Amino acid sequence: MLLHAATSVKHAQEVDVTSYFSLNQNNLPIMLFMHWLVTLSGQTSWLFFDYVTLVTVDVSAALNLLSIWLIRKKLLGTAIYMHCAWLMVFPTIIMPYTDAWSLPLVSLYLFCYFVMHKTAKMKTPMEQLSFVLAGLVFGFSAVLVYFVKPSAIIPVVAIVIIGLLNWLIKKKHFTMQGVVLIFSALLLIGVSGGATYKVANDKIQNQTYIEIDKSRSIPAIHFMAMGVYGQGGYDWHQAVAMTFIPTEKQKSEYSVNMLKKRLKQLGPWGYFKFLILKQRNNTADGTFGWLKEGHFFLENQKPSDKGITNKLKNFIYLYGRNIADFRFTAQLWWIVLLVTIALGFGQRNDFVRILKLSLVGGFMFLLLFEGGRSRYLIQYLPCILLLSILSSEQALSNIKRLLGWYEVKVDEAEKADKLARNS
Repeated sequence: MLLHAATSVKHAQEVDVTSYFSLNQNNLPIMLFMHWLVTLSGQTSWLFFDYVTLVTVDVSAALNLLSIWLIRKKLLGTAIYMHCAWLMVFPTIIMPYTDAWSLPLVSLYLFCYFVMHKTAKMKTPMEQLSFVLAGLVFGFSAVLVYFVKPSAIIPVVAIVIIGLLNWLIKKKHFTMQGVVLIFSALLLIGVSGGATYKVANDKIQNQTYIEIDKSRSIPAIHFMAMGVYGQGGYDWHQAVAMTFIPTEKQKSEYSVNMLKKRLKQLGPWGYFKFLILKQRNNTADGTFGWLKEGHFFLENQKPSDKGITNKLKNFIYLYGRNIADFRFTAQLWWIVLLVTIALGFGQRNDFVRILKLSLVGGFMFLLLFEGGRSRYLIQYLPCILLLSILSSEQALSNIKRLLGWYEVKVDEAEKADKLARNS
């Protein structure tokens, strides 16, 4: 729908299109951006936007590597291997949608935060310049990602929370250097973020490309109501109801009633069990829901074996000969990533705390709102990848410690057996 609407004014005037964007006004910014790309490049093909998506994902990977180089240079090799493995099992790189397009913006504001953290003392002109530029770009990218994927700003919230906690545990809450630092950061981020928001919001509110009925917008409570039915994901019946209920207020009332009805039906214990199952659905799939929703391919889903292109298609097409191999490999990569994070306990630094809190916040958001499938985790991949890389050293150390403990216990048991036999 996004690409169809973005490529032609005629398409944007179709009843189905105007109805869709009247309901789903959160997708209007990305569609207008796609239309801007069409106007700028003259390209309207799916392949062109595949290339755009490929560039956005690669930029995200490059920014992640820069972040690792900045905060833990000796892990850069590990980071390169992990990102190469990720890109090998991430076919969403060819899907032009907000999931992948939010990645470079998340990676960008995380990188900017790391730069600001590293140059906070501002002792040299280079550090001062880096701090200023990073602050300006941080505000720009954080606000821009809000228009692309609002839930992708959760790591920003995590940064604020960790910063406040660090401030609270300090013996001296107010120092001249600290006040100057905080004021400078807030000023830079506030100015760039405010300017970005005003420009982007004005463009969206005053656009004339597509005519929408703003009173029909789907309220946020609708996604909370959907999130408690079925597997916690998309609910067709409620989605259809949104198209027929005329006003936003009536939509909200309907969704509140549906939410209350379901919570009453589940009860406290039932809701708790539901959340456990939903969290499993939200995080279990290493393919991020590949081929489980949407209809992206117009050609035959059963490719031949001739040529390199078809050999690659066999790994990602629904009836490809190697689709099971792809799913196995992607799941193995995902398990390794999560196990590395799980075994990396014991680290004490702000970067790791922020990334962990970002994931907790993301998980909580997906539990409260529409989720039910791992595709929604794509927006948090920069956090997951960075956290797994930063956890890799500690994970290896913890594994060695556990193995060492086991070997000690085995030796003690053998000695005890020998003493028992000799006595």
